[in-house]
Amino acid sequence: MLGPAPASGLQGSIVAAGAAAGSTGGGDVASTAGTPATSAAGLDVLRQARDHSAGPWAVSVPPGRSGLERVEESCLAVADGRTGIRGSVEENGAASDPAVLAAGVYEREPDGTERLVEAPAWTALDLAGSPGPGVRVLDLRTGAVFRTVERDGHPLFHSVHWLCLARPGTGVMVAEAAEWIAARLEPGEHLDSVSVPSSLGSVIEVASATQVVPARSEGVGEGSDGGGAALVTRLVGVAAGRRTRTMRDDPTRLVGHARHAGPAELWDEQVAAWARRWDVADVEVVGDEELTRSVRFGLFHMMASVASRGEAAVGARGMTGPAYDGHVFWDADVFVLPFLAATWPRSARAILEYRIRRLPAARAAAARAGLAGARFPWESADDGTDVTPGSGVDEAGRTVPILTGQEEEHIGADVGWAAWQLAAWAGSWRFLDGPGAPLVVEPARYFEHRMAVDADGTAHLRGMIGPDEYHEHVDDNAYTNLMVSWLLRRAAEVGDRRPDAVVPGEPARWRTMARSLVDGYDAGDGTHEQFAGYGGLEDLLVAQIGTPPLAADLVLGRDRLMGSQIIKQADVLMAHLLIPDGIGRGTLASDMDRYLPRTAHGSSLSPAVHAALLARLGRTAEARSLLELATRIDLDDLTGTTAGGLHLATFGGVWQALVTGFAGIRVTGPDDPALVVDPRLPADWSELRIRLQWHGRRLALSCRNDGVHVGTDRLVAVSVGGGTVIAVHPPGRWVPSGRTGGGTGREEAT
Repeated sequence: MLGPAPASGLQGSIVAAGAAAGSTGGGDVASTAGTPATSAAGLDVLRQARDHSAGPWAVSVPPGRSGLERVEESCLAVADGRTGIRGSVEENGAASDPAVLAAGVYEREPDGTERLVEAPAWTALDLAGSPGPGVRVLDLRTGAVFRTVERDGHPLFHSVHWLCLARPGTGVMVAEAAEWIAARLEPGEHLDSVSVPSSLGSVIEVASATQVVPARSEGVGEGSDGGGAALVTRLVGVAAGRRTRTMRDDPTRLVGHARHAGPAELWDEQVAAWARRWDVADVEVVGDEELTRSVRFGLFHMMASVASRGEAAVGARGMTGPAYDGHVFWDADVFVLPFLAATWPRSARAILEYRIRRLPAARAAAARAGLAGARFPWESADDGTDVTPGSGVDEAGRTVPILTGQEEEHIGADVGWAAWQLAAWAGSWRFLDGPGAPLVVEPARYFEHRMAVDADGTAHLRGMIGPDEYHEHVDDNAYTNLMVSWLLRRAAEVGDRRPDAVVPGEPARWRTMARSLVDGYDAGDGTHEQFAGYGGLEDLLVAQIGTPPLAADLVLGRDRLMGSQIIKQADVLMAHLLIPDGIGRGTLASDMDRYLPRTAHGSSLSPAVHAALLARLGRTAEARSLLELATRIDLDDLTGTTAGGLHLATFGGVWQALVTGFAGIRVTGPDDPALVVDPRLPADWSELRIRLQWHGRRLALSCRNDGVHVGTDRLVAVSVGGGTVIAVHPPGRWVPSGRTGGGTGREEAT
């Protein structure tokens, strides 16, 4: 659906004849006379944006596609970590859903639902006699959206807009229009004093300064005389949060700073800021430009969606759309955070800060259940209380209960795992010894009291929902129990280091409970039973009902589905992805053979998880197919839900598939003595290049099946393909694989 920018579609500036028209609007609008310097600066920004908007870093939307406007708006959304704007055309339209969204700014509806507050899009222009959508391009290197409209080979309209990564809350738009458009050009909705309050005490405030001047010839493309074209420059300030003295920024002040800098300086800052991010986050599949572009598309949106300081409420769709009401799920902790922990730890820390500040609500939820510790909500929004809907409507139009808020309790272990990930990538106990300790200890305390111990000494967690979600109220879900067992051991380690964070005797009890908690392992066939009684359900394979990905609940109906072995997404296999050191050694292959044929991939999370694990097994052709499926879920709107926003967790899963699957990178804890890399690449991938940070080192890895070139800025210890640990000095060296023959290999012992 969306693809690369056309090689010749973004050439030149607007060429038009006649008198330029000026107009007023917004907060601070200049006269129509303008100045040559102002015009030249804006045109120069447009030209530079055009030059960036092509090649393997650009994702384009071709013109003339009716019915896909909202999908395109999601894909072309941009953000600065705190606020975002959907990628609507400037004139909007009946099919558009333009909006400004801010992370963590929620409204409570009369029915108790909490959803993201939406403010007007600050890119609006009144283009009477609309030129048409033209070609629009998201430049992943700069976070800017560029639009060009041509008619009969003549350029009519160009625009570029972005949110400043280096100045969160500051937006810039520059547009150039030919005479027949410019003669009726209006700056659109007046944004000098827009305030959208929330009943929860938060607010989004927008201020802007708009200038309309003749498009002077300085800086215009070759052969242009400037003619009657007009140039619009809009500088925007967006402030969001609690309406208190601590609200981070005043939008008018942000606009003032932006005016002082000017669009050219703001553009240079934007280019530099994104270059710094990509320098530690880029992933490239050498020889496959389209796959690389699709991967970068996801990495860009994850980086744009998470702030680098304070707290980050990362909803399932980020700030790209309103789906799921902006609620925070395990998506943020398990899928998005690992990428940031390995590339931009400050943003990973902000995700965890969101959980830390909501510990009082989690403790209160546990207390209401008569238990100790903290019970994190399945869906979280403003203050950390559970906002999961209590019911929904099924495919037959019946109202059915939604039990995830009551039973999908693995979220507590997921949060603890996320805290451990930050420490593991950093190679430091500092966070876990300090503010992160309760994120591990408090859920462990809750699960200790939540589980039941039978007369034979085995411990159980009953009445649960695992990641599968097609099966409710099950006992001893393997993923949940394995994660909780892992969590109890990690909490004991934290307690050993921080005796003041635990009650005397807790670490010893947690280690005992971890050993006692059943994990569903069957020594007879070498697999983990997904939950107690799963093997007795109707033995149905996905191939018998359709071709995945598919929504099996719509095919089979709710009752038959719950009585079958068909599962929605990785469940047992999810434990293999997250805690390979906490699940039976050598069981990945047998669990894969059992569950993959029964997996409908009814969740966008599922394909990438399986891709990661298939790559670890050396089944690289299957892994690549599922990886490519995952990268296209939003770009091709495979689920029909992209109009509501992009699937950030899918993007995080793609990164994990490439890094922990195909590259075989392992991190287990803060005390890892060496970076472990074990590439398993498809035969037609010449190289997989990954940039990341590990234990404070900035690394550039060029992975092949026979070894890895490790680029580093500091001395680093590396083990490749199970080989001996090698010390790599800056700037780096080639490290051969320790695998005999250097092939793709088979499953390693996990």
